[in-house]
Amino acid sequence: MKPTETYDVFVLGAGPAGYTAAILAAKKGLRVGIAEGSRLGGTCTNTGCIPAKTYIESVNLLARIKGASKFAIETGNPKLDFVKLKARKDRIVTRLSKGIEYLLKQHGVEVFGANASIQEPGSIKAGDVLMRARNTIIATGASPKMLPLPGLQDSWTSNEIFGVTTLPRSLAIIGGGVIGMEMAHIFSSLDVKVTVIEALDRILPLEDRHVSDTVARLFRKVEIFTSARVTHTEGHEQRKIFIDTPAGTKTVDAEKILLSIGRQPVLPAGGGEIGLALTPSGGIGVDEYMHSSVPGVYAVGDVTGNHMYAYVASREASIAVDHITGGSKKMSYRNIPSIIFTDPEVASVGDVKAENRTSEKLNGRFPLSALGRARTMEAHEGYAHVVSDSGGVIERISIVAPHATELISWAALAVDQGLNVTEFLDSYCPHPVLAEILKEAAEEILGISVHHVS
Repeated sequence: MKPTETYDVFVLGAGPAGYTAAILAAKKGLRVGIAEGSRLGGTCTNTGCIPAKTYIESVNLLARIKGASKFAIETGNPKLDFVKLKARKDRIVTRLSKGIEYLLKQHGVEVFGANASIQEPGSIKAGDVLMRARNTIIATGASPKMLPLPGLQDSWTSNEIFGVTTLPRSLAIIGGGVIGMEMAHIFSSLDVKVTVIEALDRILPLEDRHVSDTVARLFRKVEIFTSARVTHTEGHEQRKIFIDTPAGTKTVDAEKILLSIGRQPVLPAGGGEIGLALTPSGGIGVDEYMHSSVPGVYAVGDVTGNHMYAYVASREASIAVDHITGGSKKMSYRNIPSIIFTDPEVASVGDVKAENRTSEKLNGRFPLSALGRARTMEAHEGYAHVVSDSGGVIERISIVAPHATELISWAALAVDQGLNVTEFLDSYCPHPVLAEILKEAAEEILGISVHHVS
């Protein structure tokens, strides 16, 4: 079979990394093709970020309605229709996926509705179409990791959880990281009995320990086991899960099991045969320009196995396209914000190790309960924590509060630009707003916070 067409750039995968790369390359005047065997938008749009936040928005609203009497509003007995919630999610996902399709077509990107394979460097096959590519960008994403234990083969993962139409009576979540705790928030809010089983010594192990401890304390409806490892399960309709804990063997009864132990890169067909160097995590190794070990082949997004965030994937895509078109921008993974949509939300940015060197650092913390805007919202649990070096340069900020995921962008700018506390406080902060929690925590470092007694 002879190649039918030649592309300046051909992209494998149409998630946040892939479609961003395709559109940016097209904006540079290149001829671009993209192949996707599933729905456009990748994990983020279809089975990850967007479905999760759709569910979370609904359960959070339900909680606010149930608590309406605090706001002098009397309501009946509100309840959530789980089937309609899934339909709402499907509607949102479909609209966003079609929006991506529209953007690709408007920018002149040729879309192939099939998984593509790499025949050899520069030769791509999508469906039954063979083509040449001067540059190839691999953006084939990642899939949920599985536990190789008997009885877990039919467990849910994030791929299946948002297709469910009937709530289980009980749910065991194996993995207490970001996805696991967001799922615990969703299902416990819907009166499902939820148990979280985490192998490490705390949930949210990539956050500061004080954040992990706070979230664990606030998940009052969820039973949490840490330093716990699943050994095996018994039963089918009602599962009995056996776990090793520091206190000995424990059992957890659950109707369903959700595996949430991380994700693993998915290589495209033919990717292993062309000599791509892989990382220890199984991802495609790349340099600071997102170029792989094979000339003309780039890799962006979750397939690299690093920093599996949609917003990092989009940045990697822009770096790859810049390099393809003669630029010299380098990828930086410095100061990537972390966001977690629990209740309250969690967000952080900066060097997590800074928190562990408290003797060398300056710390400021301000409680949410002392913030006027939070009081008007009947929000009391949470805080902001700012860490600076001895010279006052801000190194890390953690927030546990309503809308923390929105507030973190201001914090990320301060940390990334190396602002010191005085510079951070130079700009006006309106009142009354939740963002004042960052101002007050920073003022605490200088000992000038008016609204908090140290």
